[in-house]
Amino acid sequence: MRRSVLAPLLVTAILAAVAACQGTPGQAASPPAATSSPAATSGPGGSGPATSAAPTPTSVAAAAQAVIDGLRAFAADEGRTYRVTITGDSRHTTDILAVDGTLDVSGEDAAITASFRFPGQGTGRTDYRRVGAKHWIRVDRGAWRALRGVAAADVVDPLAGAREGGKLQFLGPVTGKPDRFTVELDGMVLHPVLIPAVNLTAEQVLTTTLRLVTDATGRPVSGTWAFRGTGRVSGQLQAVEIDLKLRFSNIGKPVSIKAP
Repeated sequence: MRRSVLAPLLVTAILAAVAACQGTPGQAASPPAATSSPAATSGPGGSGPATSAAPTPTSVAAAAQAVIDGLRAFAADEGRTYRVTITGDSRHTTDILAVDGTLDVSGEDAAITASFRFPGQGTGRTDYRRVGAKHWIRVDRGAWRALRGVAAADVVDPLAGAREGGKLQFLGPVTGKPDRFTVELDGMVLHPVLIPAVNLTAEQVLTTTLRLVTDATGRPVSGTWAFRGTGRVSGQLQAVEIDLKLRFSNIGKPVSIKAP
């Protein structure tokens, strides 16, 4: 049985909250340019051998290019496979749902199993599958049905910003982990249409932000994902905010996703 989120508050208050959550989309970043400084010298009047040479393009710039190129190649690979373990929460005005589950990806196909804990109402479960241009959903292990009202390509696409024309920004190495790097991009991990609340309708996307940690080749390791949007709860417009922690695994391993 699908649960209900709590009754809506004033529309004006919600719209103000939604507006406050919106940020300015980031621009795609190029690797940082190399900088140079005068060579240090020794001896009177600056004569004598230089103690340091003018630097060549920095290792950070080279790492940035490798990460960006590698992540773009991974996102464009039609044979890519991986699993994402997700944990976090989904907020609807005063109602907060705890979320956990898994996302499997095989090329353009995807499968999600997610549990949502409703305060005082127990747990609801959603299963989702996408094979080609068709997709299906079931709630609480009920019957599978075709998912209507949202395009299959829009329900889950974590690495959308890493493909051609997408927004991808290199943020630098992870502090204390020289072999890990952070990038920021657009992407969809869990569309709110998958929330099993019977009175939640008309879900709309405002912004998505994926802050991804990768290895030196651009392969994803972990990350955080933030969704900001709106929906109608019992007919009234509300803010919908989803924040998840992500852990990537099984990259390159066989994944079978079949139509139900």
